[in-house]
Amino acid sequence: MAMHRSYAASHKGLRNILGQFSLLAGRTDYGNPADVQRLKALGDELFMLLTHHLHTENDHLLALLEQRVPGAAQHDLRDHEELEVIQQDVADRLARLDGTQTALEGHAFYLAFTAFQGRYLGHIHHEEVVTEELLLTHFTEAELIANSERIVQQVEFPVLLASLKYIVPAQSRAENRALFAQLRNAPPEAWNAVMDAVRPVMEAGELEAVVG
Repeated sequence: MAMHRSYAASHKGLRNILGQFSLLAGRTDYGNPADVQRLKALGDELFMLLTHHLHTENDHLLALLEQRVPGAAQHDLRDHEELEVIQQDVADRLARLDGTQTALEGHAFYLAFTAFQGRYLGHIHHEEVVTEELLLTHFTEAELIANSERIVQQVEFPVLLASLKYIVPAQSRAENRALFAQLRNAPPEAWNAVMDAVRPVMEAGELEAVVG
């Protein structure tokens, strides 16, 4: 059986930003415009990454799985359709916040988001314990690695930078060493942009420990 895990890195990053947004949503003073703008900025990045991730899975993982094992991707595809609707509702609620809401209105938004968060976390858990195993069973190691490399190459660079801000702090040192070894072949300006993106979210000395 193949060992390369197609979902691990991206899901660690998404769990990280989901947790950060949940924490911030709980701490926000919804009657303070500056607080609300901070929440909305993080929310915009969160929903952008979630949307990008969903379509990446549909186009580059589930489509391949469906070709090789017809019907195997249907559960996740249905989940994605349902999650898109819930996510859009939460995003619309966030867009309507302007710093004039009451504490009760703010708490209602917080509950709406955490309900979505719980549903989303259950979904990605299923992907990692069920769908991932299907990929590992029906594809070779080389096929999965090549597919992951194609995905990275096709990601728009600003999206990649945003993703790495949340993926890198959520991974082990061994995982980050492997990641940065792959990224080391990037042009100098791209490499420097990656370093600038991840350095502020790393503990002191941690980046140097994994970059080598």
